[in-house]
Amino acid sequence: MQVRRPALRLVLGGWLALAAGAPLGAQDSSDRVALERLRDSLAGIADSVALKQLEAVTIDTAKRHRDDAMIHLRLGFIGYRLGEVAGKAHFEDAAGEFEWAADLRPQWPYPWYGDGLAELALGEHTIIGLENLRQVLGKDYLSKAARAFAKAVEADPAFADATVDLARTALAQRIGPRLDLALSAVRAAALSPAGREPPLQLARGRVERAAGNADSALAAFHAYLAAGGDSGLGLLEQARTLYYARQPAAALRAYNEGARVSSATAAAQYRSDLAWIATPAELAAFDALGDGPARASWLAEFWQQRDVAEVRQPGERLAEQYRRWFYAERNFLLVSRHRHYDITERYRSTQSEFDDRGIIYLRHGAPDRRATYVAADSVEPNETWLYHQPEGDLIFHFVARKGVQDFKLVESLADALSTGLRGALALQAGRGSPAASGLFASRAELSPLYVRLADPTGSANMRGALAAERKLGQRSIALGTTSDSYRHTFASPLDMSVSRFVVGDPHSGGSALHLVFAIPANRLAPIPDNGRVVYPLSFRLYVTAAGGVAARLDTMRVFAAPRPLAGGAYLSGQLAVPVPPGVYAYRLLTEQADGAAGTLVTGNSVRVDTLTGGTFAVSDLVVGRVGSGLVWSSGADTVLLNPLGLFPEGSTAELYYEVCGLAPGSVYHTVVRLERVEGRSFFGAMSHWFGGGRRLPVLLEFDAPSDGPITRVHRQVALGDVPRGQYVLSVRISNPATGATVTRNAEFVVVPH
Repeated sequence: MQVRRPALRLVLGGWLALAAGAPLGAQDSSDRVALERLRDSLAGIADSVALKQLEAVTIDTAKRHRDDAMIHLRLGFIGYRLGEVAGKAHFEDAAGEFEWAADLRPQWPYPWYGDGLAELALGEHTIIGLENLRQVLGKDYLSKAARAFAKAVEADPAFADATVDLARTALAQRIGPRLDLALSAVRAAALSPAGREPPLQLARGRVERAAGNADSALAAFHAYLAAGGDSGLGLLEQARTLYYARQPAAALRAYNEGARVSSATAAAQYRSDLAWIATPAELAAFDALGDGPARASWLAEFWQQRDVAEVRQPGERLAEQYRRWFYAERNFLLVSRHRHYDITERYRSTQSEFDDRGIIYLRHGAPDRRATYVAADSVEPNETWLYHQPEGDLIFHFVARKGVQDFKLVESLADALSTGLRGALALQAGRGSPAASGLFASRAELSPLYVRLADPTGSANMRGALAAERKLGQRSIALGTTSDSYRHTFASPLDMSVSRFVVGDPHSGGSALHLVFAIPANRLAPIPDNGRVVYPLSFRLYVTAAGGVAARLDTMRVFAAPRPLAGGAYLSGQLAVPVPPGVYAYRLLTEQADGAAGTLVTGNSVRVDTLTGGTFAVSDLVVGRVGSGLVWSSGADTVLLNPLGLFPEGSTAELYYEVCGLAPGSVYHTVVRLERVEGRSFFGAMSHWFGGGRRLPVLLEFDAPSDGPITRVHRQVALGDVPRGQYVLSVRISNPATGATVTRNAEFVVVPH
């Protein structure tokens, strides 16, 4: 405490001289300089005893000079600092002194500015209902602060601090934000000497963007950077604004560059944008990064992973995140930052910007379906959102209780009843109500569960259905609040069949992953084109491993036919990408040109061996069929394919594979087997199926010489007596010289002829 005493003496000495010479006219520059010096001195005092002593001395002076506005400003700033150090109650004293000064000198900016600071510091009322009423009436702390700052700016349009705080306050208002006042103030200040201040241009840019003026916001952020503002922060604000203006390419460049040069202040802003969807582990990893380049690299990988997971274009997921953020700001802002929960509201968010609808929207975007139900006396305001997911639908219920527009997640739709937990327990006991039946019926199109729950005659099954519905809600909350997604949605699925194989790539000299597809003709829309029809399809393929993207293909293909394909026909084709050795997953997105129909197909555990001929290895099996309509030319060879993997009874399978790494002329041993998928050996069951002893030409075992580093093998496997069913064809290749063996498998189905 003693180290603070000299500072106190300096403040007292300077103030007594100021008080004695305070002018009675307009507030001049010397007054303002003195006040700013006072504020700087007070900021260095953390001892409440010293501050209270200073306050007592100043009060004694005020008693002798009651009409001196500078003394009341002095007391106001001392009270404000006491509020920061000793407790919120002192902010009330500060506000009173600033108001007194404003009564004495309404044309001065500092009384109004101090009053705005005090109102902001007082903050929200602890009674949430009263705070909501204050906001509606414009009597809340933000509205009062905004009016005070506006008067300070009116008194001096070049007062940069007041203009910046007015802008911040207007941006923070949840009901009736005074963006009009803030916009006028920041524009006027920008034309004054205050326009050279970076904080003023930063505030101007944010207000312009909030008002929907993207071009003006960008101009302000350019001015902020030109005035020497934080480069990382300015570039991030430019990126946000460019995303708002739907200019994603320019936005991505600004985002990446801002991350590369980011300061600690800018890094905190990047982190706040990530925090809506990042996992705790991801945020910890971001926090551990030491500099801008490391953050830029980490952020690029963070967003690329999400692009790949949803088979999006590079940068598309980041652009969508900012679209969601701006939408949530317009639609899901909390009216009050003080949130109160009851026992049915199990999810407790740690943020205070958005209600729980905003949390889910930021993570998963717009729902596939929404539903609500109004029954004023018996059901609280409610919404239900449905998301279709490959792993199972997610259903979220939101309820706003006690007239407060704070929608919170609840586990069950029954929690929307005005009777709360008591009403949910009554339903469990079989005591339904018309309100409950109507509430459940309003969700009938979302899940069959609600059809059962809405039926009052099915009370015997009510308990089980309620338990299942609550379990679905619990699962949805657990997954939905810890994950994020950006799924492709299509009006019509393509129902595409895809098979894969890995063989040598004669173009790259390594290996290639081939995907063979077939799409039912009745899922496609033909487009007339000069006496024929065409089927334009776009394909986007990501091949990934733990280390990131190993291969990517993004292409458009136009398939032509003299006339529309018949209803039972298929459009088939093949995609291929070179892939280095490793184990991969793939994600293939296929869309019609208009985007109305599409399909996402995924595959895992794709093993790619080294097929260059330097080591012993065997490619995947390619099992084709004559007349399937699709072949693949490897250069020297033409390989028959079978997009659907179907073989009519009595047909022949055309088998192709590659044996690598053997010297020319060296002999390798081959065994070919066919087994039913159900697990019974086809040959072990022959005696039962055909009376025993009937020999079938399906099992092959032979020796063959190698052609050299890569031997391309074509074999026919007759399926003459193989009955319909699903089978696994296996080929085992042995190298007698080393004893090494490799087995490859392929599945297909035998169907009626």
